[in-house]
Amino acid sequence: MISIFRLLSLHFDRSFSGKGWKQLSWLFGIILLVFVLIFVMSLAYNLANPSAEQLASDEVSAPLGRLFQLICLFIDPGNINNVPPSFRWFALVVVIIGMLLFTGLLISVVSNMLERRVERFREGDIDYQLRNHVVIIGFDEMVPTLIQQICSDPHYEQCYILVQSTCPAVDIRNKVHTLLDTKNESRIVVLHARRDSKEELYKLHTTQAREVFLIGERDEHDHDSLNIDSLKKIVSIHEKKEGCPMIPFTVMFEYQTTFAAFQLTDLSVEWRKYIEFHPFNFYEEWAKKLLVSRCYNKGDKPIIYPSLDRVPITEDSSKTVRFVIIGMSRMGIALGVEAAHLLHFPNFCRDNKYKSVITFIDDQADTEMNYFRGRYQHFFEIAPAIYKEVNQEGGLDIQILSPTKFEGTDANFLDIRFEFIKGRAESEVIQQQLNQWASPESNEILTIAVCLNYPPQSVAIGLYLPDNVFENNIPVFIRQETSSALLSMLSSRKDEEECQYHKYSHIYPFGMMDNCYDLDRSGMEKGMVIHYIYEFFNTYGVLPESCPGMERLKKSWNELSVAKRWSNLYSACSIDYKLRSIGWDGKSDILLTSEQIELLARVEHNRWNVEKLLLGFRKPTADEMEIIASSKVKKDEFKNERFVHPDICSYEELPKSSKDYDRCIVKGISLVVNYRKSVQ
Repeated sequence: MISIFRLLSLHFDRSFSGKGWKQLSWLFGIILLVFVLIFVMSLAYNLANPSAEQLASDEVSAPLGRLFQLICLFIDPGNINNVPPSFRWFALVVVIIGMLLFTGLLISVVSNMLERRVERFREGDIDYQLRNHVVIIGFDEMVPTLIQQICSDPHYEQCYILVQSTCPAVDIRNKVHTLLDTKNESRIVVLHARRDSKEELYKLHTTQAREVFLIGERDEHDHDSLNIDSLKKIVSIHEKKEGCPMIPFTVMFEYQTTFAAFQLTDLSVEWRKYIEFHPFNFYEEWAKKLLVSRCYNKGDKPIIYPSLDRVPITEDSSKTVRFVIIGMSRMGIALGVEAAHLLHFPNFCRDNKYKSVITFIDDQADTEMNYFRGRYQHFFEIAPAIYKEVNQEGGLDIQILSPTKFEGTDANFLDIRFEFIKGRAESEVIQQQLNQWASPESNEILTIAVCLNYPPQSVAIGLYLPDNVFENNIPVFIRQETSSALLSMLSSRKDEEECQYHKYSHIYPFGMMDNCYDLDRSGMEKGMVIHYIYEFFNTYGVLPESCPGMERLKKSWNELSVAKRWSNLYSACSIDYKLRSIGWDGKSDILLTSEQIELLARVEHNRWNVEKLLLGFRKPTADEMEIIASSKVKKDEFKNERFVHPDICSYEELPKSSKDYDRCIVKGISLVVNYRKSVQ
């Protein structure tokens, strides 16, 4: 008996503490039960009922009848004066019960429902049937700025923004409140839920959304796994929905190894049947922001970053670029790899001694170098590296690391060299080395990036570099995490009339966590145009005169493998560097001579070599080349399944058909650069 009572109590507690309609159902059920009992008990009293003649004549003085008298007593105590004297004590009991149930419980329940509704809204426990909305799954430092971008972008005008997170909804609203006005703040809907629950993911109504951003929560050790698991569950929801449109999904991966896996292999091939999948990584995104778009838009005054090639490095130039990265952190590695994709110049085609140099300085450089060379092993099968270590005498021991697999003409044809220096940046010998590189007599165009994991230490290193660095206006990028205010204040330039020299005018903060992702898709559009040019040339053998609309480009892009997508994107990122190397001013029309086309085609192939090796492709051995040359089937198998590409070689050894592709993309640069103007 006790167990049955506990079971009933548990059922009641669960039900009554649930949604408002359940509370009302319980209340009206109790009221109905009590009223039935009262009606049965009232049968002991003789109450007058109207006759058929009285009902037919609509006589006003006709008695109400038992049921109506009880109802009137139940809801209105004033009707007790109209009952017979013998019935008044019972009527008093009915009135008291009615007052308790209606006046007390009903008002309390309704009031509680309204309060609970407000509380549930504040806590983010209410889901709404939204359409054409933007979904953001997860919440970290970058989400408020992402929301601000969405609200200011006309493309998302009038869209609700649904944020799902395990963070308290009040905290989310408070952080967003500081960035938005009242009108845009009303567009924010917060849902407190977990992204690994399929039931909670249904509440996001992603099948009817305009766009989805899967960011994840902050400080998660299994961040990438949870994002992948969440995406798989969302895709299964879309798979079951008939006629579901292809909705863009932008997914953040915290670790570069996860991101790299999605760059090389088509792990998302099944997902891309139902969604537009766009992965990104915080560090890779900041590397592109710093070195490609070169702009940080936040606040009243955006930060414009200088290019690594601050003067045109033409075919006749004796200048080279040296990019020094202090700290082999995840940000430092991302900058180094991105720079390797970009720093390709025509003077290497004239003399292969003019290589761009990427130098890492770290007190654990020996260990980090081994990790780096292991991760990009196919690059170092071909290219040598230089390792330097501070010795006990205060000098530098230099070791040249030969290519690990190839030698002779099969090796050392790349125009990028990596150097690794083991030591602390504040040590005297490394300060002397930096001072030498920053000398105005040097033929190297120097840029320094401080990428230590501890921001105050990065600031200290960046501000106390050798005087030569500041006197010669060498750009110094300093990694910050939360705010760029301090360094922006230090680097603020004085008016030229007041002061010709300002020591910290070339210090630039970067790496802030609140604004890494940009909604600007111009880079992807350029990649789509490059793919269209390749596709058109492969089909018709000539360059297209114009490009189609975005829908046509997207359709072709979605059919492309992931590896080829990234190849086109990296090619698009390098266009500005190519054009600067031939002296283009960025304003006039792009008119290339046949000599410039041939020269930039060689530069493009040098870039492509590095790109393929860094993405995980490798150069075939002599035996593999014989197999590849035997049939097209074998060639495609090696390229698409084994990631072995026969065109990874010097430009002189490249087949004519492959050279034609390089020339084709160079000839199409004007189409890529002017695409946005042509569709507006």
